[in-house]
Amino acid sequence: MTRLSDHYGFEISTADPVAAKAFDDGAQSFVAWRADAIGHLNKAIEADPNFPLPRILKAWILHSARTAKFNAAVDALLEEAAPAVADAPERERALADAVRIAHEGNLRAGVSLLETHVATHPTDILAHRLLQFELFWSGESIWMRDIVERAAPAWTETTPDFAQFQAVRAFSNEEAGEYQTAERCGRDSVDREPESAWGAHAVAHVLVMQGRIDDGVNWLENLCGNWERANQIAHHNWWHLCLFLLERGEHDRILELLDTRVRNPESPLVKAMPDATIDLQNVASLLKRLELRGIDVGGRWKTIANFCAERVTDHDNPFSSAHDAIALSAVGRHDLVDELAGNMRRVGIETGPLGNATRSLGAPLVEAMGAHGEGDHERVVNLLWPIRRELAQIGGSHAQRDLFFQVLVDSATRAGRDVQLSVLLQDISGIGFRRVTERTLYRDALARAA
Repeated sequence: MTRLSDHYGFEISTADPVAAKAFDDGAQSFVAWRADAIGHLNKAIEADPNFPLPRILKAWILHSARTAKFNAAVDALLEEAAPAVADAPERERALADAVRIAHEGNLRAGVSLLETHVATHPTDILAHRLLQFELFWSGESIWMRDIVERAAPAWTETTPDFAQFQAVRAFSNEEAGEYQTAERCGRDSVDREPESAWGAHAVAHVLVMQGRIDDGVNWLENLCGNWERANQIAHHNWWHLCLFLLERGEHDRILELLDTRVRNPESPLVKAMPDATIDLQNVASLLKRLELRGIDVGGRWKTIANFCAERVTDHDNPFSSAHDAIALSAVGRHDLVDELAGNMRRVGIETGPLGNATRSLGAPLVEAMGAHGEGDHERVVNLLWPIRRELAQIGGSHAQRDLFFQVLVDSATRAGRDVQLSVLLQDISGIGFRRVTERTLYRDALARAA
C-alpha cells in the first residue's frame, strides 16, 4: 500500500485519497476551532474504515469535551482503531497511546507521550492543540508554555497553520503570566487569520488579566463577526466580552448577550448539543457573577439547571462540577449538590490523578458553592480557604477560576473575615491579576470592610 501524507506533511496510514482529504479537512477544522470537524472525520472513517487516525482524532475531540456522556463512544473509537494502530506511522501510534492513557484519568501521562512526540516533530500543530488542552485541564500553565516555547524556533511564517500555532503560543504564555509575548502572538494570529477565534480569545485573556476593560470591549466587538464558522469557542468569546461589560456595569447588555450569544437555545450549536459543558460553564459563571453584584437574573438559572441535574454522576471535570453546583444551588436543589459532592469523593478513591483532584479539591469546592447558595458564608470560607491556592489543579483559566475567588471574597466580607479578605486580595494579585482594587466586586468588598 502506498501511503499518503496529510496537510502537515506527516505520513498517514491510508492510500484512499477521499479518506485522506476528509481527514485533512477535519484536522484543519479542529485546529481552527471550527464546528464541522466531526463531520469531516466521519466521512474519512466511512471512506476507509481501516484508517485509524480519524477515529483517534475523533476520540480526542470527544475526550476533550470533558463529560462522561462520551466515555463509551471514546472507548469504542479506540477499540475500533486498535487493530490498525500497530502498523500505523509513529505519529498515529503516539496520538492513540496518549488519548488512551489520558482518558483513563492520567492526563499528565498522556501529555508526556505527546511531549516526546513534539520534541522531535515541533511543527505538529495537531499535537500542540491536543497537548495544550490536556495541560490546561491539569492546571499546568508553566508546562504548557515550556512546550510551546521549546517548539517556537522551528516555526516560520510559511509553516502550515502558523497563525494557529501563534494562537496556541499566545494562550500558553498568557496562562503562564507572560503577557507581552501572549498579546504579541495573539494579535499576530488574528492579523494572519481573522477567523482565529483562539487568537482572539488569548488576547482577551491578557486584557482581562491586566484590567484593560475598554481595550477588551473594543478588541472583541471588532472581531465578533469573524466567528460564524467557529464551534462553542464563539460562545465563550462572547462570555469574555461580558466579563469586560461587567466591569463597566452594563448589566442589561450582559443579560441580552446571555440570551442571544452566550447560549441561545435557538442557535444551531446549542440545538445540536444543549448540554455542552463549556456553554453550561459560561452561563453559570455569568449568572453567579451578576448575582454577586446584586443583579436580578430572572428565571435564567432554569435554562441550565435541568442539564446540570443530569450531571451529578459525571466526574470527568471537577471545574465543571463546581459550576453545576452553582446552578443547582441557585434553583434550590441543595440535595443534588450534596449528592454531587458525595459522588465526587467516592470516585476520587477509584481513579488516578484526576480522581485525586476531584476528591481533594473538587468536592470541597462543590460544597462551598452550595453553601454560598444557602447563605452559609462561614462554611464557604472554611471550605475554600485551605484549598484556594491549589485550585489550578482542577483546570480552567485564571479568568474562569476567578469566580471562586469572588465567591470567597463575598463570603469573607459577609462573615466579617477582614484579615482573610486582605490576604485574599494579595493572593489574587499574585495569580497575575492587575488593578485588583479597581475591579468592581473586589473594590466594593474593600469598601464594605473599611
